[in-house]
Amino acid sequence: MDKLKNTTIKSISSKILAGSFGNAKYFGYKDKKLISLVEIQTKDGLIAYGESLVGTYSPTLYKNNLKYVSQFFLNKNLVESLKISQKLQINKFFYYSGILKSILASIEIAILNLISNKKKQSLAKTINQLYFASKSKEKKFIKVYSSAGSIKANIQDIKKDLKKSNSLNIDNIKIRLDINKEYRSKIKLLQNNNFKFAIDLIANTYEKNRNHSNLKKFLKYIQEYKPLWIEECLNVNDIYKFDDIKKFNKGINFSYGENFNTIFDFFNLARYYKFKYLNIDISHTTISDLVKIINLIKSNNLKTKIIFHCWGGIINLHTSLEIASLIGSNIEMVEFPIADFSLNNEYVQKVEIKQSKLNIDSIDRKSINKFYSKDLNKNKSKNFKKYEFKF
Repeated sequence: MDKLKNTTIKSISSKILAGSFGNAKYFGYKDKKLISLVEIQTKDGLIAYGESLVGTYSPTLYKNNLKYVSQFFLNKNLVESLKISQKLQINKFFYYSGILKSILASIEIAILNLISNKKKQSLAKTINQLYFASKSKEKKFIKVYSSAGSIKANIQDIKKDLKKSNSLNIDNIKIRLDINKEYRSKIKLLQNNNFKFAIDLIANTYEKNRNHSNLKKFLKYIQEYKPLWIEECLNVNDIYKFDDIKKFNKGINFSYGENFNTIFDFFNLARYYKFKYLNIDISHTTISDLVKIINLIKSNNLKTKIIFHCWGGIINLHTSLEIASLIGSNIEMVEFPIADFSLNNEYVQKVEIKQSKLNIDSIDRKSINKFYSKDLNKNKSKNFKKYEFKF
């Protein structure tokens, strides 16, 4: 602990990276996708990174707001810094939710990576020591599902996604669907290829899927195919309709939550709306809050489990896997994006997966930053505004 107290933060800066993505076939993106990292350097020369989901959609907002939030952490030691993050979140007007909370999530990831570097141990071990009194039993294999299938994809695109998923030894897949167009052939393709599948309607970004009549027809049709779950079937402004949806579709599991990042949000989804799964994104919800959410689920004897949402870069994905290795009983699966993304491809290809279970020890867990070393030196996107996500 003395080592951590003697390690102080020297600088905090944003790093915006752009990578070729999805052949311009994903809704909201052009031919590139952005990720926003926070780089924290200590006075004794350590460097670590965190990632923010908000920064994936709007690096401009991330970069500008990070400058303001950084002032609270500069010249503080690593132990103090984690306490500062939790203290800031007490302010329910500014830091409890939204973009500032997402920034704190990225800072927490970076600080915990710094501690892991200092102790020369995995991130999971550090989180276990700090938040679970080293009582959580770490596991080596984590269940994952392939995330692909753009809402703009045609049959041939989905066939390619299935082929790639097979090559990675993953037989669980999630695709995105437009329920206003013909979708039966896509569902039958998944079924005929013996894939266990989930459907994401991305109703918070794809406004066309807010058609309630078409949603009812789709849910009635999909029941016989027994999907793993249906994700984001309603826009946040329509969430009050969920009781009705659930009443007439008792055989379907539903998931929700990637855009939320507070204890209040997730407890309500689990306790009152009774969603089967919570789509928590650890680059949007702080790790300190995640621990509290898990404790609330346990203390209220809720059956809800977490499916980690991962739609950013390697820091986001690997952090989710590290945490999943600790709290396996609360985690159903981790999203494993397989869409072509030049910033992620090396990691996706190197990690070992068998029967949809990822071996976290197949990656050097103590030097995860190396996957971005080339990109951080060569690929700092100065003209990133034109690649920002378009709703």
